Amino acid sequence: MIRFLFDCMLWGLGSQPRGAETSSGFGSDQLIPTRERNGLEAAVRILSSLLFLLAVFAQFLSTELGFLTAPQLHLLALASAVWGLQMILRPSVPMDSTAISTALWSFAGYFPFFLLGNLSPFFDKDPTNLYTLIGQGGAVGTLVVYGLFRDIRRETRAE
Repeated sequence: MIRFLFDCMLWGLGSQPRGAETSSGFGSDQLIPTRERNGLEAAVRILSSLLFLLAVFAQFLSTELGFLTAPQLHLLALASAVWGLQMILRPSVPMDSTAISTALWSFAGYFPFFLLGNLSPFFDKDPTNLYTLIGQGGAVGTLVVYGLFRDIRRETRAE
């Protein structure tokens, strides 16, 4: 289990195992190379990975790390908010696999709570954390759809 969590964190930071060399000359399973992450996407990945680690430790140190799920702070939604602001304020960033994987990794802070079954921070007396998670999912999904349509429209106008 610890190995899986560690592999998830490394993947979130951008580490990818080397693909086997093929006769086609491509070094991985992707035929089209992905673009490099920009600085803000890398920062979102690092922030998400830190939130992931804090959430793992919060499972065992719930009193010391209780601020992580405090309803008034919404810390677990911070990475998605930064990613969303980048996608809105910088329309030159394409909605490609790099952007979408960064958006999905921004949910990493929630993963240990669901993986280890400790859902009490989300279903306690104040359901604000659950509403934040649902709203975050809706906002990220809307931004992904908007970005895809924006890029499709940009490509059709260029032709």
